[in-house]
Amino acid sequence: MNYCEEQIEYLEWQAQAEKEKNANPCDVAEGVYMLVDDASPSESPVYFRSLRGAVDWAENDDQYISYQGQEQWSVYRVGGKVL
Repeated sequence: MNYCEEQIEYLEWQAQAEKEKNANPCDVAEGVYMLVDDASPSESPVYFRSLRGAVDWAENDDQYISYQGQEQWSVYRVGGKVL
């Protein structure tokens, strides 16, 4: 394996790590979007770096899956409602 191949692998790894970082919950200090469980307002919001990460999380997590066709979550940008 030469240097060029190792560099390409490293860059691919970096891109994958960044993608995963944006799709997973983060600390409130890093979060730009917060996912709120409307069905359980006492639950703490979950913070995300990207809107797509918050929406994907809500659509795939059992806690936020719709009940009888009604969505049970909202996404807020820190400072205003987005969805």
